[in-house]
Amino acid sequence: MKTRPLAYALVLVTATLLGAPTVRGQAAPVERHITPSSAEELKRDTEVYRSHLATLANPFFEGRAPGTKGNRLAADYIEFNIRGWDLKPAFPVKVKDSEGQDGAVEFASYRQVFDPDGARPPYGKVTLAEQIATYDVHGAATTLSPDADFKVVGYSGDGEATGPLAFAGYSIEEGEAEYSSYNKKDSLKGKIAVVLRFEPLNDAGHSRWADEGWTVNAALEPKLQAAADAGAAGIIFVNTPGADDERAQSDRLEGIDLAGRRQLGIPVVMMSQKAADALVKAGDEKGRSLMDLRKEADEKGEVIDLMKARVTLKVKIERPSTRTDNVGGVLLGKGELADQWIIIGSHYDHVGYGPVGARGENYGKIHPGADDNGSGTCGNLLVAQRLAETYSGPNAPENSRSVLFLWFSAEESGLEGSRYYVNHPIAPLDRVALMLNMDMIGRLREGKFEVGGIGTGKGLDEWTKPYWDSFGMAVKATRHGAPNSDHFSFQLKQVPNLFMFTGLHREYHTPADVIGTINFEGAAQVADLVYRLALDAAQRPEPFEFSSGSPDDATEADEKPQAQASTVGGLKVRFGIMPGDYSGDDGVLIGDLTGPELPAAKAGLKAGDKMIAWGGEKLTSVEQWMGLMAKNKPGDEVEIRYIREGKEETTKATLIASSGRPRQ
Repeated sequence: MKTRPLAYALVLVTATLLGAPTVRGQAAPVERHITPSSAEELKRDTEVYRSHLATLANPFFEGRAPGTKGNRLAADYIEFNIRGWDLKPAFPVKVKDSEGQDGAVEFASYRQVFDPDGARPPYGKVTLAEQIATYDVHGAATTLSPDADFKVVGYSGDGEATGPLAFAGYSIEEGEAEYSSYNKKDSLKGKIAVVLRFEPLNDAGHSRWADEGWTVNAALEPKLQAAADAGAAGIIFVNTPGADDERAQSDRLEGIDLAGRRQLGIPVVMMSQKAADALVKAGDEKGRSLMDLRKEADEKGEVIDLMKARVTLKVKIERPSTRTDNVGGVLLGKGELADQWIIIGSHYDHVGYGPVGARGENYGKIHPGADDNGSGTCGNLLVAQRLAETYSGPNAPENSRSVLFLWFSAEESGLEGSRYYVNHPIAPLDRVALMLNMDMIGRLREGKFEVGGIGTGKGLDEWTKPYWDSFGMAVKATRHGAPNSDHFSFQLKQVPNLFMFTGLHREYHTPADVIGTINFEGAAQVADLVYRLALDAAQRPEPFEFSSGSPDDATEADEKPQAQASTVGGLKVRFGIMPGDYSGDDGVLIGDLTGPELPAAKAGLKAGDKMIAWGGEKLTSVEQWMGLMAKNKPGDEVEIRYIREGKEETTKATLIASSGRPRQ
C-alpha cells in the first residue's frame, strides 16, 4: 500500500487559514481540499481506474445483471479490493446465542444479500419443469399437448389454477370510443380467461382504430395485466383468427422468452387457434366458435361466461435466482464525529443480456455497461483506496466521521439495492451527514458535468461552490438530483445527497457502451472531486440539515422511484427521449430520441427541442415531468408544447407501455 505525498492531502483554502490562531475552547479550523490533485497524481489514478474498468466492463462479466455469474464476479472483485485496503466489513451477520436467541455480529460481512422484485432471470436460463392444460365438459376430460396445443409464456407465474372458462375478448380496459372489455369489477374472479391478441378488427382483419398496423391498445402486457386485475385465476391468450397479421396467420406459439418486466403470479399460456376453438365451442352453451366470439368482441367489449368447460392450468417454472448483494466497506472515524457517517455510493449492476432495460433489438446481446455504471463503480473504488490511505496515514484527521462505501446491485430494475439498504441501514440514517453518488461519470466533456442535490442540505450550496469553481470546467450544479439513481433512495429518507453525472449518450443501455467510449482522465478527475468532498465533509464540525431541494421532491419513504430515465422503471408508459440535461431550468430539453418508432419521434419531436408543457401543465424540470408521466397510462394522448429554434409549437403523442416496444 503506497502512502500519498503530504502535499496531496494538505491543500488549504487560503494562506490566512493556515496561520489563523486557535481560540481556547474553539475547534481548530478544518482544512479544506478545494484544489484538485496534481497532474502527476491524477495520471497515476487514471491508470488504476483504467485497470478496474477494463476488468468490470469485460464481456466475461456478462453485463453484471443480478442472477448472472458476472454479477457475482463483480461483487467478488469489489470485495477483493476493499479487503486489500483494510476496509472493515460493513454489514452484520445474524447469529444465535447459547440460549438460541437471535442476535447479530456487527461489521462481519462485506455483503448485504437481498432478492430484488423487478430483476428478471438471465436470458435463456428459464426452463419449464411442468406444463399441463386440461379441460372437463360434463365429466369428459381433454388433455392438451404442450408445444402443439399450447406453450407457457414468460409472463406466467408458478402454480395450479382450476376454474370455469370465460371469454374476455381483447381484454382492453379503456380503448377507443369508450370501448372496454370490463364493465364491472372482478368480472373474471376465479375464472380461466381466454384473451385475444391485438384489438377490434374490421371485416378485412385490420384494426378498427388505426390506419395501418395497431394502436397501443393492442399491446400484450397491459391485456394480460388487465385480465389478472379483473380476478382471473389463469389466462389463455390466442392469436386472433382472421387478423391481417403474420403472427395470426402462421399461429406460431411463443414460449417462455415472451415476457414482461414482471411475472403475473398466475398461470399464463398461449394456445393455438385450433385448440382454443375446440375449447370455447365445448364450453359455450350456444356452441359458438372462436371466430364467432371474436366478431362479438369486435363490436363491443364484455366478458362471456363459457360455463360448460372447467379448465385446469398447471405450471412450474425453474427460474434461476436473481438474489444479489450490496457490497460495503467501512472506514471508522475518530473523535466526537466518529458516530456520524458519510456514505459514498455507486451501483455496480447493469442490464446483462437485456432482461430489464435493453432496447428490443438488442435483447440477448451482452451489454458491457462501461459507463453505466462501470464508471461510477470504479470511481468509488478509487475514492475508497484514497480515503483508506488518508484515514490510516500519518496525517489522518483527528476528528472525523466514519465513511461507508456502498456498491449497490439491482439499480437498473428500480433502485432496488439502495432502497433495500435505506430500509436496512447499518446505522440510523439521521446520523448520515452526506451521501455522494456516482452514476455514469465516464463521459466528461466541456459543459456536460452535472452535480445534483446542492439544495438537499442547508448550506450545502455555499459549502460546495468553491469545489465547482476550481474543477477546471463549467459544472452545472442543480438544487435537486434526478430521481433516476441511488441517491434518490436516500433523498426519500431525508438524507442530504450529491449526484455526480456526466450525461446521457446514444450508447446508453446498448451493447455499444464499451470502454473505448470512456474518458478515463475525466472519470479520475470526478473521483478526485468526490474524494475531496468526502474528506472535507467528514471533518466538517456541523452536519448538513436536510432540505427538500425542490418542492417537487417526493417524501414518502417507501415510494418506489424510477430507474434510469429510458428504462422508465416504475412508470406505466414510455415516451422515447433522453433529456439533454437536468439543469433545473424550466422545461425539458430533448438531448436525443431513443427510437424512430417511439411516441416522441412519431409526434415529430427532435433533439434540441425544449418541451415546456405536458398535457396542459407547465414543465419546470425533468423530475416534475417524470412525475406527470407517472400519472399517464398506455394509450393516453398527451398534448405537448415545445420550443424549436425560438418558436413555440404544439404536437400530440400517444404513449406506449413502458416495457418498450409493445408486444402485440
